[in-house]
Amino acid sequence: MNRVFIMLLDSFGIGSCKDSNQFGDEGANTFGHVNESCFLGLANCNRNGNLYIPNLTALGLGKLIYELTKIYPVGLNRYENTIGSYAYASPISMDKDTLSGHLEIMGIPSFKPWDKFIEKKNSLPESLVNHIIKESNIDGILGNCHASGTTIIQKFFEEHIQTNKPIFYTSSDSVVQIACHETVFGLNNLYCLSSIVRKILDKRKYNIGRVIARPFIGNSIKNIKRTNNRKDFSVVPSEINVMEKLIIEKQGEVIGIGKITDIFSGVGITKTIVANGLSDLLEKTTYAIKISKKNSIVFTNFSDFDSLWGHRRDVSGYAQGLEFFDLKLLDIINQITDSDLLIVTADHGCDPTWKGFDHTREFIPILLYSPIFSSKFLGYRNSFSDIAQTIAHFFSLSNMKYGKSMINENTKCY
Repeated sequence: MNRVFIMLLDSFGIGSCKDSNQFGDEGANTFGHVNESCFLGLANCNRNGNLYIPNLTALGLGKLIYELTKIYPVGLNRYENTIGSYAYASPISMDKDTLSGHLEIMGIPSFKPWDKFIEKKNSLPESLVNHIIKESNIDGILGNCHASGTTIIQKFFEEHIQTNKPIFYTSSDSVVQIACHETVFGLNNLYCLSSIVRKILDKRKYNIGRVIARPFIGNSIKNIKRTNNRKDFSVVPSEINVMEKLIIEKQGEVIGIGKITDIFSGVGITKTIVANGLSDLLEKTTYAIKISKKNSIVFTNFSDFDSLWGHRRDVSGYAQGLEFFDLKLLDIINQITDSDLLIVTADHGCDPTWKGFDHTREFIPILLYSPIFSSKFLGYRNSFSDIAQTIAHFFSLSNMKYGKSMINENTKCY
């Protein structure tokens, strides 16, 4: 049938890469520090102090970490039967954010750094703010500073409710984030405002990756809760990605689950399945695999690892999330046929033990599985785009501009 299933654990880095010192991330290691914290009893996991992820280990994660560090991960069963092939990759894109990671994975590295509003106060220039206020017909904005989302919502909650002014904030990523009360301001109004901001940024030639609508609910500071109705308004990809190639050259189908459609601004996606939270995402992914047809890609972003546990520096949450994902991963592995390819990977790191609350510049794992392929170490890959080139060769598509396939072109073996 020739199907590819991409399971992307958002932020699941496996160690700081060669240029991590340029990002202040030398020594960061998302998986390594989560696993070590469990082993040392500093984080709660579900099996006697050891992280229990036998299915990821079977796909080659343990052996991959050994190839990278020459030390087998503490607590993992090194004698697990390995059924997958494994590699690790560093990015050639200039940033360490979600958009750059996803674009490079699909064959479009970002060689030009994104623009960022890095000022801690008055992040957005006054002229830009005035343009937004005029075009969107709002009375003004709150915040306009570099901040954590949960913190800034608490700070401006009461003023937002009283004035109905949206809360704007930025981070170290190339984003403009807009937080509004889902019922007081209105969800559709928030989406409309975010769309207007996206258009203004593009018109004014700001190379900003995403405008993120961040709705929340609650009737007091004590019970504020961000909802699952977040929506990303991403810049349109500058070149063709491998998903588009599949649609054009093979009349294929691409099912985006979770925030995949938003990340790619809908480009290269033929069907969107809305899902929120790890359990729902896994359930919808299993369903999508069952209904997928010949020449199809199912692409899921498991965002909780980044947004709930990485950024919030919740080591126990990250560990328990990995164990839950691993438990359900077996159902997915059991659906893989001889003509399918399963890819488990990540887009960057977000070490929950690291300083600050930002992403970390790390290697990503690439775990590949098909019943007809033997288990093998596929080495170090110098671009995430090797994944895109591998997918192109798997479907017998024309070559991508960037990347090197991990599959032999003639025999379709590793």
